[in-house]
Amino acid sequence: MRPSEALEISRRIAEEVEKAVGRIAGSREAGVTVGIGKDGTPTKKIDRVAEDIALKILGEYDLRVITEESGVVGDGDVTVALDPLDGTFNAARGIPFYSIALCFSSKDTLDGTFFAYVRNLALGTEYYSNGRSYRDGERIRIKEKEDINCNAILYYPVRRYPFRRMRVFGSSALEICMVADGTFDCFVDIRKGENGKGFLRVFDISASLYIAKNAGAEISSLDGDDVWAKRFSMDERFRIAVSSRSLHRKLLDVI
Repeated sequence: MRPSEALEISRRIAEEVEKAVGRIAGSREAGVTVGIGKDGTPTKKIDRVAEDIALKILGEYDLRVITEESGVVGDGDVTVALDPLDGTFNAARGIPFYSIALCFSSKDTLDGTFFAYVRNLALGTEYYSNGRSYRDGERIRIKEKEDINCNAILYYPVRRYPFRRMRVFGSSALEICMVADGTFDCFVDIRKGENGKGFLRVFDISASLYIAKNAGAEISSLDGDDVWAKRFSMDERFRIAVSSRSLHRKLLDVI
């Protein structure tokens, strides 16, 4: 599969999901729990609507898809990490910050990624990378920032940090893309569950990590492992830092 074909597939899915989700976003029915996903978290109706559409279209191709609600579907040579609705709370409450993310890889690890796509389903803002990264068709580069007094997205503060301001918006896929395009200076997720692992999963952020990497970002696992050696599986978890190269060492020292 070529990146151009992956872009065509991604746009087709995003347009259909955007229309369907838009019809119920902010409604009472959107947040109704309709089951438990393969990741062990509750599936809301708005999640099910988004995933059903995405899987139906992806099912037309020879692909292995890993997704939040259904787990692993298919066994093709190309793996797609799919988050059909990142930011379920926002979508269910009508907050216009939620997205779809697709990451295409020729291997079962992140280092095989050859195309990634993220779209704000509320506002239509589109990010993708085919080796170069774009926002709405314009090439993007991360903003070089050296001062730790910067604008950070941080999940979640556990003490005082020397950042200028901190924000959390509720869709990690979009938030990392906002670092890639220079809107924010860094994204950090320091959360650790009772099992000692992070909270972010491969379908949450693999697409946006590839977009950020190709926009010039430095990306580190806070657990010391190789981000790009991580597998497309339901078990992978991430604790992550994303920033410009000039800021990255200072950022890790602070965290």
